[in-house]
Amino acid sequence: MSEWTKQRLDQMISDGVEENLLLDYKRADSLAKTDGKKTEVTKDVSSFANSSGGVLIYGVAEFDDDARRHLPERLDPIQRSEIKKEWLDQVIQTIQPRIEGVVIHPVTISEPDNTVCYVVEVPQSHTAHMARDHRYHKRHNFTTAHMEDYEVRDVMNRKTHPKIRAFIRINRPVSYKHEGTIVVRLENYGHILARHVMVELEVPINVNGLIQIDKPSFTKKCEDGSCWTCRLHNADVPLFAGGDVVLRKGFNTDVSSMTDSNRKPLQSTRNLVVRIFADDMPPIKKTMDCAGALLDWIPINPEAQSTISEN
Repeated sequence: MSEWTKQRLDQMISDGVEENLLLDYKRADSLAKTDGKKTEVTKDVSSFANSSGGVLIYGVAEFDDDARRHLPERLDPIQRSEIKKEWLDQVIQTIQPRIEGVVIHPVTISEPDNTVCYVVEVPQSHTAHMARDHRYHKRHNFTTAHMEDYEVRDVMNRKTHPKIRAFIRINRPVSYKHEGTIVVRLENYGHILARHVMVELEVPINVNGLIQIDKPSFTKKCEDGSCWTCRLHNADVPLFAGGDVVLRKGFNTDVSSMTDSNRKPLQSTRNLVVRIFADDMPPIKKTMDCAGALLDWIPINPEAQSTISEN
């Protein structure tokens, strides 16, 4: 991420960058040395950690009217002599348990006036955090909301199992070659090692032409046609936290026909189905039209936002 400067904040206001799940603007009076304001700070920061992480910008005022209430109107700088970075950090540290990785960026607005905005970057946490009001909070649309018991348990379970994001691509050979590859990339973006990872595929028998997937594999009848089924895994090779692995399954396109036991031609499904299993992690499943995977990497789960450049 680029450096936080007054020019960057001015540009965000000029561009009308709206508040969202990962961004919240706060006026200067949001920071004050009262118990109520301190509690609000801990609610806002912990809600980001309990959700997907994000950025809080103290010192930006939104419009007052309902139509534009989540749009930045102007800078509303804070007197540095009254609210110091160290004070804000101390307030944030009262969140229980302590959130690791929070970064506060003081952005000077005017040196003669000694004014500043504070940009607080909050990472997504691997457990749930409680604010000063002894409640758990989450981001909901443009604000914070109380978390239900099951939501708190779900967040706390982030650290009990691996977190895998996955991508798939089908590399079909050019016309004069007959060997293609199905490629699945897995990334462990959590904090827990995945000791055992397996990918289960259901692949159309016709992927811009009939294919034969390398053994072990077999065909089965799906709802709208026939498909190949197979499994991919790295036996006895764990997927470490922060690591990634690429699994491949070959196939042959030199196939003239495929028939059932009555010698009738098989009709192919259009759907590509991917299931991913890793230790105690809830299984990941996605069903998609296989055409997309022939063009580019396709993310299997919503969290998958990594940049893939490997062919």
